[in-house]
Amino acid sequence: MNSLRIVKYTLVMLILGTILSTFITLMIGSDNLASLSFGKYFTYQLLPSYLLSAAIFTVMAKRNVVKAWNYALSVYLLSFIVGTVIVTVLLQTLFIPPLWFVEVPLSIAFAIVGTV
Repeated sequence: MNSLRIVKYTLVMLILGTILSTFITLMIGSDNLASLSFGKYFTYQLLPSYLLSAAIFTVMAKRNVVKAWNYALSVYLLSFIVGTVIVTVLLQTLFIPPLWFVEVPLSIAFAIVGTV
């Protein structure tokens, strides 16, 4: 496997995900986003991020057909670890999202859908 390709897709995923989340937060407002019901939060915040991730995994799988699953697993794990480290450094405490039990399985499912 090409480790540079894994790092490239991880950075693309983190940067585009951050841009998308920032744009959505600016459009909706952070106060309004915090007071949304789970259904609206899922629709406005989680679903666009998961669709973006699935699209990135799809592009990656089409370019690396032979080892698509290896690349997908590597990119998923690296982006999860790097994202957790970045948020932990910014908040200066280990942050575990309150809806982790929903977000982690959904992100894995969208990574699988994007890779298939």
